[in-house]
Amino acid sequence: MKFRVIFLGLIYVVAGACGSTTTPLAVVASSQGSIGTGEQRLLVALVDVATNEFLAAEDREATLLLRDEDGTPVGTYELKFLWTVPDVRGIYSTTVDIPEAGVYQITVEAEGFNVSGPSGFTAFDDSVNVSRGDPAPATPTRTVGEFPDLAIISSDPDPDPALYRLSVDEAIANGRPTVVVFATPAFCSSEACGPMLDQVRNLLPDYPDVDFIHVEVYQDLQVEALTDLQLVDAVEDWGLPSEPWVYVVDKSGVVSALFEGAVSDSELDAAIEAVIGG
Repeated sequence: MKFRVIFLGLIYVVAGACGSTTTPLAVVASSQGSIGTGEQRLLVALVDVATNEFLAAEDREATLLLRDEDGTPVGTYELKFLWTVPDVRGIYSTTVDIPEAGVYQITVEAEGFNVSGPSGFTAFDDSVNVSRGDPAPATPTRTVGEFPDLAIISSDPDPDPALYRLSVDEAIANGRPTVVVFATPAFCSSEACGPMLDQVRNLLPDYPDVDFIHVEVYQDLQVEALTDLQLVDAVEDWGLPSEPWVYVVDKSGVVSALFEGAVSDSELDAAIEAVIGG
């Protein structure tokens, strides 16, 4: 299994395929296979194909039009800006309603630019990863109790022991809400892992009745070459097609919310508050 390179790597894939220097390119940045049916969170990158610059901005309003394979409009959605790397790079997100499995296309109208697109994606009856409403896989993960030297189990340069206190299987079974962040700060293909992990870490004091766990994506971190990196079992069990991801799990061990790549503080707070009250 190999992660799809999103946010950063996709730019170099698409830039050579388009000769325009004036119209931005709208790219569906959600991982392939992660989009199901019903309400789905969709990530969209807006790119200057001449410079590879990300054009999404906090002060640039944007709207997405979703069409089916035949070009029939399905819905129009306001796009919300998200930083993937704070003050450096951002994308847009929205929640779309996918009526059925199939091929879809988007166009994006962003303030100051011509309409960009279409860009396509496929929605599946069942997404490849664990989704909202699914039981969270009770995967054993490594803890500070087993590995006091956290450098063995985390590529975070300044790991917080509180994020490695419990194994995922222990947290899911203890009757408390759980937030699980899958991230690999040192080896992240999207450069978004460190920021997302920091974002989750900052929430610990606000939610003493919630368990927070960081799952490092890779097993042996002291490898001689990047090609030697091996995924941990939890990544396979949860079906993750990319990194980073944050999952919010309720008291009964069911996934209540999930976020790929980037998430706003308000989104994450709302998701946690929902399981605290549940």
